[in-house]
Amino acid sequence: MLFGDDSYIVEFCEAGITSFSEFNENFSTHLLNRNMKELRNAGHKIKPGAQMMGADEIVDEYTKARTMLEDNASTEKLEQSVQAMDAICSAILEELNTLSKEYK
Repeated sequence: MLFGDDSYIVEFCEAGITSFSEFNENFSTHLLNRNMKELRNAGHKIKPGAQMMGADEIVDEYTKARTMLEDNASTEKLEQSVQAMDAICSAILEELNTLSKEYK
């Protein structure tokens, strides 16, 4: 269904760009604010899309961050997780942007 329909590919990429951008911002904010409830909400929202795209790194880092919050990890450790997630999301966003441009 996805392949062979250029407009659907562009729409899929643009939806992914929005979702991963929002998630990355929410992840950073809620992790550093130690807000487990909102971190979980952000994670539950992105997990299906990440898994569908094979972006297991997102789910792995999110799970690691949740555990760090549960263990009351240092702010430095949380900041390292934010940096790791930012790198993962940036790579995904770059790929989605490139793919979207190819099909416009």
